[in-house]
Amino acid sequence: MLRLCLRRLASVVPVMAIVATLTFLLVRLVPGDPASFLLGTGATEAQVADLRASLGLDRPALVQYGDWLGGLFHGDLGVSLVSNQTVAHALGGALPVTVSVAVLATVFTLLVGVALGTVAAVRGGAVDRAVMWGASIGMAVPSFWLAGVLVFVFAIRLPVLPATGYVAFTASPAQWLSHLVLPTVAVGLAGVGPVAFQTRAGVVDQLSRDYVRTLAANGLSRRRIVCKHVLRNASGPVVTVGSLGFVFALGGVMVIEAIFNLPGMGTLMLSSIRRHDLPVVQGAVLAFSLVIVTVNLLTDVVAAALNPRIRFS
Repeated sequence: MLRLCLRRLASVVPVMAIVATLTFLLVRLVPGDPASFLLGTGATEAQVADLRASLGLDRPALVQYGDWLGGLFHGDLGVSLVSNQTVAHALGGALPVTVSVAVLATVFTLLVGVALGTVAAVRGGAVDRAVMWGASIGMAVPSFWLAGVLVFVFAIRLPVLPATGYVAFTASPAQWLSHLVLPTVAVGLAGVGPVAFQTRAGVVDQLSRDYVRTLAANGLSRRRIVCKHVLRNASGPVVTVGSLGFVFALGGVMVIEAIFNLPGMGTLMLSSIRRHDLPVVQGAVLAFSLVIVTVNLLTDVVAAALNPRIRFS
């Protein structure tokens, strides 16, 4: 297990180096000049040139890249060109919002998907077909359309949940959860189908194994066999699908945040792109990449814990 963790950690450094380089290059391909945007259309060329010099934007791209990379090694992501606050401070306020929705959506996806897949595999017949049809429909429903339906039903017709806004967990855990219920369902529903399909396939395969018949012959109830043995042995691929669902949930939150007016990474990135705030965009992309790399690492560790053969592969 330790060797597996060290091998995965060693791959993080080159991956993040490549992401940092590509981010720096791609951001500079975005049309527009930050200095011209900050000064407005009435600024003269001399004023724009002076501001570019003060911001360091007139230096060669290689020099800018070296300075930015050097700052990264010291934990300095730079300073926003618009708000003048550090990029780390801006990300510190937005990243928890997005990660909260993505984590809750993944938990929702796993709980509902595993439950549906297990029921479909154990019951079979009409129940199996109904569950699989429902899971397929859930995969086809666009998250932004579902978000609108949820707001109309649960925030307007039945005003039981807030439609917009965000409350920090430290301020009020109950309010935090109530504000994230609708975004969580809107983002997580699309991932229920893949988890249900994978769970069903894994449980059906495990139920045909000899150890299941042996346990049943020893007097164990079917429920105990499924919950204690079958699900554990079938959970490896489900964990992988769940981690992919988390990655897709991060991307889905970018759109959902605009609908529910959440002050997360999607809102921050869109506003920064519109304002040509290059340091914030670069920092946001790096933060997203680091979260995804960390999730992949944790997925490998959990999968190895569930299946010891992976530790030696």
